[in-house]
Parts: sequence; structure tokens; C-alpha cells
Amino acid sequence: MRRSRLLVLVLVLFLFVVLVGSVLGIIAMLDNVGGSRVADNSVLLLDITGSLPQQPLPDQPISGLGPDVLSIFDVDEALRRAAVDDRIARVLVRPRALQAGFARVQELRDILTQFSIDSGKPITCFMETAGNKEYLLATACDSIYMPPEGFLLVNGLHLGVTFYKGTLDKLGVEAEFTRAGKYKSAVEPLTSTEMSPAFREMLESMADSLYGDFVSSIAAARGLSEVQVRALIDDPPVTAAGAMRAGLIDGLYYRDQLMGHLGGYDVASVDTVTERLELPGWSDVSEIDDTGARLSAPEPAEKTLQSIYGLALPEATEEDGLEAATTEPVEPEGDSAEASEGIEESDGQPSEQDAASGDQEPPWFTAEDELKWVRIKNYRKGGQVGGSGRGKRIAVIFCEGQITSGRSDSGGYSGVGGSMGSDTIASAIRKAREDSRVEAIILRVDSPGGSGLASDIIWREVELARTRNNKPVVVSMGDYAASGGYYIAMGADAIVAQPTTITGSIGVFAGKYNLGELYDKIGLTTASVDRGELAAIFAPERGLGDAGRLKLRQFVDDFYETFLRKAAQGRKTTPEAVHGVAQGRVWTGLQAHKLGLVDELGSFRVAVNVAKEKAGIEGDVQLQILPELPGFFDQLLGRGLPGATLAPLMDSVALRAGLPAGIALRRAREMVVTAPLLAAGEPVLMAPYAIDVH
Repeated sequence: MRRSRLLVLVLVLFLFVVLVGSVLGIIAMLDNVGGSRVADNSVLLLDITGSLPQQPLPDQPISGLGPDVLSIFDVDEALRRAAVDDRIARVLVRPRALQAGFARVQELRDILTQFSIDSGKPITCFMETAGNKEYLLATACDSIYMPPEGFLLVNGLHLGVTFYKGTLDKLGVEAEFTRAGKYKSAVEPLTSTEMSPAFREMLESMADSLYGDFVSSIAAARGLSEVQVRALIDDPPVTAAGAMRAGLIDGLYYRDQLMGHLGGYDVASVDTVTERLELPGWSDVSEIDDTGARLSAPEPAEKTLQSIYGLALPEATEEDGLEAATTEPVEPEGDSAEASEGIEESDGQPSEQDAASGDQEPPWFTAEDELKWVRIKNYRKGGQVGGSGRGKRIAVIFCEGQITSGRSDSGGYSGVGGSMGSDTIASAIRKAREDSRVEAIILRVDSPGGSGLASDIIWREVELARTRNNKPVVVSMGDYAASGGYYIAMGADAIVAQPTTITGSIGVFAGKYNLGELYDKIGLTTASVDRGELAAIFAPERGLGDAGRLKLRQFVDDFYETFLRKAAQGRKTTPEAVHGVAQGRVWTGLQAHKLGLVDELGSFRVAVNVAKEKAGIEGDVQLQILPELPGFFDQLLGRGLPGATLAPLMDSVALRAGLPAGIALRRAREMVVTAPLLAAGEPVLMAPYAIDVH
């Protein structure tokens, strides 16, 4: 009887799995078919938000179950196709809450700029709120619009570091670390309560470089001088109307007016009120200090520029012949209606209510004028991922996250906060170098570093690809390629970075936590039997001691010397020359290029061109993406992915709840991955990755 019941249960479960699998297969098939339908004169909708992972993530089988995450590579591939697709008339970009670094934002700007050059098609940006990164991305568009009550805060860069020594002291934990290089500041948050002079010198230099690129990029895109941009950053307009008057955006549209503009109608920007109301008991925009005295309001940006620099901001002017107009949006029928949030289907004719009111000016859309939409996530499904599918093959190996031994962790279905394992990356490089169809290899590195041993294992595979298999290796850097991230890159034939990439940090540290005082506080006692003077060097309940510190110092110095020699070999210089720009110092890509640590400045596309040149490839290439990421159900079940169980659902819940999932998940996973490295005395090649730049 029990066997019969068990058999029936197994059979029911089997049929259920088959049924669910069939339904998912049909959904996926229909989704792919729907994604390939693109009408003539379509607007490609590009929503940019979140962490912007480098590597394409597997498609989710059920829409809405997990977050739809676009990678930079997805955007690049889609816009490559759209540039030569006659069905795509223009692109609408909507940036929202970017959690990526400035180098990734610059990468997207380069992609949009190249699209404009290749296609000549207009790119429009519409955003309701924006900060530094969102606005920087928007400046790559031909025109920028915001709703009249939108919020824009372009207020400069803040580089913040959190120090933990005070907290560790309260807990009774002593961080004992030794480092090679006076700028190797990754340990300072654990061993100090404030920046050392060397740490501050490095951050000041980085801030100057990052800020200079930020200002020059905005100035060039908006036709302003750098002096004007710096003044606007020091006294930001904040409101959308103020931003328009300052020349930071091109106009104020409500959503329906934007639809009319995209549909080809002449739609004037919303008028803005420049004079304030005289309200009783209130003096302009003044404030009250703690004593109750009124403070005078800051001078507007226009007056500041005139009084300080003798310059005036350009006045926002309307195009000749434009008349104020209000249009009702008309959206495509069917699947493409989901392209934009809040867009409703319409047959292009006025409703009975509007007709009765006589409100039919300007003319309603006709069927020929009706806007057609396609979301980029659907559009990219109609093409082949990884290039044109023609020509010779280049392997692209994505090296993202902290460097650890063993297998990579994708970081969940959002791709946030993952790690790269030496086994996974070395295997991918080995697969590419042994594949006769692969002509060249590109490492897309976005990592603050990690395990020195794991970094060296990956470096060895790069060397074998170049020397044993005679295949050129080119590195394309993302937000970070520092310390261990630079270690795996330094042996390449060429290194390409963005001006804002954080790179360098050629240095080493190692150490442990002494938990002895904490043990006393909580009543823990230990007993041991040792053989050997240094047998208990890494015992958690005691310190290193003089002999232990000396031995660890020797180990760190030896590894640092190895780092210098290999960097000198890869950069074709001397260890002494590398030491002059090393000592754990972090540089921006622009600075690293001037110092010879980087060969060229530019995007991933630049790296592809360099790889083609070094491999002697002409014409189109096919890009082979490695390593292969696990699919949705692999991640759901956590197969082979440390800590990935139910990651898709966790990420989805966090995003739908409005939580800062990118930052929270990244920080949590970084702590989990880094903790073993900081406690075992292993040589660590880690930049001060917790520097928050925003």
C-alpha cells in the first residue's frame, strides 16, 4: 500500500514538472516571437537603471518572476543592430536610479554617441528625477526633457570612506595587518579611525581627475564652458525649470507632450514662472538659522556667474515657429503597448468625451502617424547575441567581482555583488586559447581585486594564451580593475580603460583578526597543544606576536616583489619604474594612461578594434561570451552557486519593495566573500573598494 502511494506521488510530481516545463517553454517561445516583431518607424525604448552588469544574464522564463536586468553588453548589441535597422526611427532613453560606477556610465555614453554617429538617428532623453550619474548619461542624447516639476541635482562628486576600527575596539577585536606600499590603504578602515596623509593624497588626486572628466563631459555635450559648469555644480538649479534656464536640459514636457514631440508635432516647452509669489510672512527663499534670524537666499546661478566670472549662462530659447500645443499620446496595439509604463492603447482617433468638448487641436494622430514602440529587452531577442554571427571569432571573458579561489558566484539573478573564481575564469581562458576557431581573447575586467593566489592562477592562463597559443589578449576595464583586477590584466598585449576607471593599486596586504579580548568579554576560553614556534600564528584568540609579524612581513614583501616583476614584464619596463607608480596607489584610467599602466582610453568597442588589429582580422567578427552563466532554474535551485539559492526571488522582492537592492546585496556579498581573506593571512590584492563615489 505504501509503495503504491509513493508511486502515485512520484507520478503526480513527474506530470506536474512536465506540465510546468511545457508551459514555460511555450511562454518563452511566444516571448521570443513577440520580441522579433518591429513595426516601421518604431521608437526604441531604452530604460537604464540599477547596477548595469557587464555580462548578459540568462533570460528569465516567466516575465515578472525575476527582475529584468539589462547588461551593458545587451545595450551595445541592441544599438548596433538598431543603427542599421530601417524600422527603428529614433531612440528614447529613460535613466533612473543608476547604481553603477562612473566608468560604466561613460561606457553607455560612448555606446549612445557611436549609435548617433553610425545611424544619424535622433536620441531623446526623458527623465523625471536625476542625479550626477543619470544626468551624465543623459548628456549623450541629442535632447533632454523633464516634466515641469522634475528634480535635477548635479552637485559634484563625494568620495566617502567608512572606518571600522572604533567599532572593532568596542567589540574587542584587533585587526593585525601588514602591507607593502604606503598607499595600500585597503586596511586603513580596519586599523585606523581616519585617513593617513598618503590615503588622503591619493583620494584628492583621484577626485580631481574624476571631477575634471565629469565637468568636461558635461561642458562639451551642452555647449557650455567648464567655468560655467563648475559654477552650476556649486550652485545647482535643482528644479527642472531652473535647469532649462541654465542650459542643462532642452525643455519641459509632460508625458503626453513628449509623445506628441516624438510623433513629429511641434510642441513648445511648458512655460515656467520666473517671479516668486509675495506671500505674507515669508521672504523669498530665505531660511531661519538656529537663533531665529533669517538668512539671505543664495544668489541665482546667473548672478553668481556674472559677479564672479563676468559670464552669463545661455538663455533657453524656443525654436522659431513653435506654438504651444497639447497632444494626446497614441500607443501601438498588441504586445508593443507594454513598451512604456502607463502607455495605453489607442486607435488614433479622439474619444467621445474629447470630441464632445471640441478639443481637437492640434490634429489627432492618424494611423500613419501613430507611434510604434519596442522595448530593448524584446528587440534584442530578435538578433543574435555576441555580434553579427559572421566573420572570425573573438572570445570575450567577463571577469567581474572580487577574486576568489574556486568557482565563480554570479551574485544572484540581478548579477549584483558576485565574485569571480579562479577555477571558473582560468577554465574559460583555457577553453578560448585551446579553441582553434578563436583568433583573439578580450578580458572584460571589473574587479577591485581579492585573493593574490587566485589572481596569479588567472594571470598564468593569460600568459599561456599569449605565449603557448600565440593568441593576442586585450583587456577592457570597467568601473574597477585595481590590485588583483590589475594583476590579471597586466600581462595582456594591450589594456583599454575608461578615463574614470579605478585602476592600479599595485600592492599587497595580509593579516588576521585577534579575537582574544572579545573572547574574554563573552566568556570563551580555549586550550591548545602546539609544536613549532609559529604553530598558532593564525589562532583567532591570540595576536601575531613579534615573530609572526616578521614572518608575515617577509611574505607580503616577497609577493609585492613578484607583483612588481610581473607588472614590469607585461608593461615592458623595469620593476623600479613600476614601484615608482605602485606602492598600492590607486589611479583613475586617465592618470594610469599617462603613467603607462594603460595603453588606450575608450570603451569595449575600442578593445574589440584593438584585438582585431593585433589578430590581423578585417571585417566583422563573432563574439563568443565566456564563461557561460547558469540559467534561471540553476540559480533558483542554487546548483553550483554558493549562496545563490532563491536569489532570483530575493532580488525581485527587494526591487519591488523599493529597497536599494544593488547597494545592499553588493555590500553583504562583499563582506561574506572578503571575510575569509582577511582572517587567514593569505596575500590579498584588494583596492580600497569601499570608496563610495556619488
